Amino acid sequence: MAPAEPDRIVRVRVVADQKLRANDPQWSETAVALLRGASEFYSREFGVRFVAQKIEPWSHKEESPAAVDLLARLRKDFASKDQPDGYDLIVAFTGEPLSSYSGGKGMAILGDCGRGLGNYLVSRVTAPYRYSGANAAPPLDVIVLVHELGHIFGAEHVSDPRSIMNDNFDYREDFDMKSRAIVLKNRLCPFRK
Repeated sequence: MAPAEPDRIVRVRVVADQKLRANDPQWSETAVALLRGASEFYSREFGVRFVAQKIEPWSHKEESPAAVDLLARLRKDFASKDQPDGYDLIVAFTGEPLSSYSGGKGMAILGDCGRGLGNYLVSRVTAPYRYSGANAAPPLDVIVLVHELGHIFGAEHVSDPRSIMNDNFDYREDFDMKSRAIVLKNRLCPFRK
């Protein structure tokens, strides 16, 4: 159940790489739908909403099978010091088939309240997606985004096989108690600059 306090609005700059744009001619609709699906989850569970402020192509030069490399490239291409104050978080959607040995579904900057919440996230998109309503079962690509957003708010991987924060979280839809407490504690913390 969402906390009684008002929703926090997280302003998101959404970018999509060439591979995703080539695989999905309606990539911007897919990106908005994925963010909306994750936002509904976070709004319901934590009182946090994500709003796309800008959606644009991302033209990185190299193809990389490693999420860690894409995350490093994203941080370089969209350095915090160069960002206008209109965004809290940059979410990059990729169509690259990421290596399972280095963040096979996505990767995010781990946040904490002291240093600031993470502000970069890469999430793999495996198929076009259209929003189906709040009661529809979320597809894996939404689950991946929910998991990576958990890292943004400071939740780490856990051994609980039922948790969405388990390293192998396919189709899990619930946070374990520890991860839930971390996200709730950090949900109003400032983002890194």
